[in-house]
Amino acid sequence: MTITDPTERQSLRDQYNATTILKQAITDEGIILFLTPILLMIWVYHGKQGSFDHIFGFVGHWQDFYSALYEWFSAFLLMFWVPYFVIRVVFKKRLRDFGLRLGDVRSGVRIVLILAPFMIWMSYVGSGGVDMQAEYPLAKSTMEYLPMFILAEASYLLYYVGWEFFFRGFMLFGLEEKFGAAIAILIQTIPSVIIHIGKPGNETFAAIGAGLIGGYVAMRTRSIYYPLLLHILVGICTDVFVTLRVM
Repeated sequence: MTITDPTERQSLRDQYNATTILKQAITDEGIILFLTPILLMIWVYHGKQGSFDHIFGFVGHWQDFYSALYEWFSAFLLMFWVPYFVIRVVFKKRLRDFGLRLGDVRSGVRIVLILAPFMIWMSYVGSGGVDMQAEYPLAKSTMEYLPMFILAEASYLLYYVGWEFFFRGFMLFGLEEKFGAAIAILIQTIPSVIIHIGKPGNETFAAIGAGLIGGYVAMRTRSIYYPLLLHILVGICTDVFVTLRVM
């Protein structure tokens, strides 16, 4: 139906004026939602293993190890240090308000202990899939050399810290005041799942549950550390189980 009434048309012009909308967007929540697709797309298109090979053209036995390091350090830079800067310099807020604190330790430890066996079992079952074995570990050249494998897994931790701080810290706690806990959990789950597209299907579907559970655990404990421990557990166990299966 065409809008012809002059009063209604003027109301729409006033209400949806570009300047008015821009002013409404310049809030902490608006900045978070604006930065989210930008940072994630920079990582996907310029911060992953394929980008390392294209930029540096490195060829050698440890090529996938160095490209994996590049991917993990890129994630840490974009998902931890950029939000860190925004929180401290732009928002002028405390990092503890974005989950960088111990929070409810008793509840956090209890949740981790309850979920840990399930996470280990899930990693073991998932590691049996051909698609998972083709994907992980990212640095496959280290599978035959234990010191390098340990070094790779230790470096992997940077990726997990960046990931959890971004989704379960920067996004989750940054959006909670405006949208409420439940909607904030749902919002941060959406990009954390979408960015898995291209990974094995089971992993991508599992990311839905991981986003919801991780968001709840962070919200419940007021800390990113407990979902971080669970994420690390799943990731490291997956690499170990895949290696044990294929070697």
